[in-house]
Amino acid sequence: MFACACGGGGGGTTGDDDMMMPDAPDGAITLRDRQRKLAMDLRGNPDFMIGLGNDNQGPYTNAIPIDLHYVYLVGYGDGTGWPTWNTSGNYPLYFAQTATMHQVTPMFTYYQLALELEQNNDTVLADTARMHQYLSDMRLLFQRIADNGTPAAVNIEPDFFGYLMARAGMGKTPDMIVARTHHADAPECASLPETAAGLTRCIVAIARATAPKARIGFHASMWGAYYDVLDPNADIEASGKKVADFLVSVGGDGTDFVSVETLDRDAGFWETSGGGNTCSVTNGSRGAVYWDENNTALPNFSQHLRWVKALTAQLDRPAVEWQTPLGLPSSTCGGTNEHWRDNRVHYFFGHVPDLIDAGIAGMTFGTGASAQTNLATDNGQFKAAATAYKAAPVAM
Repeated sequence: MFACACGGGGGGTTGDDDMMMPDAPDGAITLRDRQRKLAMDLRGNPDFMIGLGNDNQGPYTNAIPIDLHYVYLVGYGDGTGWPTWNTSGNYPLYFAQTATMHQVTPMFTYYQLALELEQNNDTVLADTARMHQYLSDMRLLFQRIADNGTPAAVNIEPDFFGYLMARAGMGKTPDMIVARTHHADAPECASLPETAAGLTRCIVAIARATAPKARIGFHASMWGAYYDVLDPNADIEASGKKVADFLVSVGGDGTDFVSVETLDRDAGFWETSGGGNTCSVTNGSRGAVYWDENNTALPNFSQHLRWVKALTAQLDRPAVEWQTPLGLPSSTCGGTNEHWRDNRVHYFFGHVPDLIDAGIAGMTFGTGASAQTNLATDNGQFKAAATAYKAAPVAM
């Protein structure tokens, strides 16, 4: 479902690893406190964060002011995966160092087991050798983050949790799925059950032990509890709460944030069913995907923010919008390669307080595959929006 735009720059940032929550009685820490803390930990200030990804040097060569710069990490270290892209698995370190040099915080999207489950290869979790390699690679990432010595965000396995949730709906819950996590070099996981639910907690434990300055989040797939965006009676809040409850069942309440997503390609791309010759605003391969900015017609942005607000409130963790498309608003359906219509940049930058009220602490943008609108083809839209925002950032 996702594509890797792999290759390199790097970075770190300012931040106070010892930043504590405000003094409050047990249970009195609010979601807004957690939003502020995430920004303080990653950036050293409480401002709502903006970021960009899947464009290695684009933010820097185009002098775009951002807080977060993300990149995909894919593959296994015993094959051609990210640990082999540079000697000694240094790719994340180099990426982080470049980000640090530009006063940007690095963000990594770890995406491997989602690929396995997407291909129905659930047996990989019970493969002792494969899981040992996976956890060794995961530890290597956090070691390289620690080597850079500055904060970083890690988005763990987009869609993996959605696939687990789908399997749970078919009667195979995460605590019923075998996952081999007991290895001599993974002592943090020794007391955890060898199940999918134990695996996700194992990842968190390795992160905490290896890179204390890293802030980690699981990914929430809306389709894990699908609702029809064209149904005015859809129970949007119930969907968000259901996904949150599932994430809690696999350790999501032990993370720092939850990543959410509006669409993995430009709306115009899906309106043409992936670049075809015909275009439909409702009958493309992903249905209606261009949202109404006035929040009157369906689908619209209000629906999404209601869903996120229900998710973050139930999970009690702030959200980070991730991989948001870069297309330009248009009244004309579709578009052409690298020039598809979308209005998410336009809407989100114009409604930051609404995002904050939904429990969101930051928003990142980037292409989910090739042929999408990007920094070179967006007529300067993102740079102008980011520059204007950073001139007057919104504190949480």
